[in-house]
Amino acid sequence: MNKNINKIILMGPQGSGKTTQGDKIAEFLDVDMVVAGNILRKEIRLQTDLGKQIDQVVNTGRLIPNELMINLMFKTIDLLGDDKGFILDGFPRDTEQAEALDLHYPVDKVFNIEISDEVAVHRLEQRRVCSSGHVFHLEYHKPKKAGVCDICQKQLVQRKDDKPETVKKRLAIYHKETSQLLDYYKKQNKLVVFDGEKSIKAVSKDILDYLKNVR
Repeated sequence: MNKNINKIILMGPQGSGKTTQGDKIAEFLDVDMVVAGNILRKEIRLQTDLGKQIDQVVNTGRLIPNELMINLMFKTIDLLGDDKGFILDGFPRDTEQAEALDLHYPVDKVFNIEISDEVAVHRLEQRRVCSSGHVFHLEYHKPKKAGVCDICQKQLVQRKDDKPETVKKRLAIYHKETSQLLDYYKKQNKLVVFDGEKSIKAVSKDILDYLKNVR
């Protein structure tokens, strides 16, 4: 295990496999995975006033306001403890969020998993989820029974923000705003790029090999 790297940001467009790879990295490093999307969806499921506001923003493909997003993420990271590492998926989304993160929880490395827009749209269009949050993919991880979750037997559906028209809006926002973070972290010599169009196993091997060999 590489003790020198235990605070990592995962970057890449929607559908690049950040969550899948993040789980593998978190297990390898024995750190927690903090997924911005999961935090937001939890608020939506609770149907609080905040959750309803978030739902409206997500369904139109826009980003959550920075002040709200930063507070939600920092509240979660605070619970991990000062000496605990983490993998961040979906945060920060722009330089304002990155600067706030640098002040409170500076990271060791930023892993960018690159894929084309065409691949991103295709991958997300095939994703299905149940109300419990279990995720399946019609191409890479099919449920045993069509339309039914293997784990809880609940119905699998396509999320509104996984539909092609919404994905394209989210990708446009990503390229306009979030991709600026690549330059931000490149200047800090923290950026590491991986080819996300390889198989899941191949991408995992590339990332874990990097963690094993970098000192």
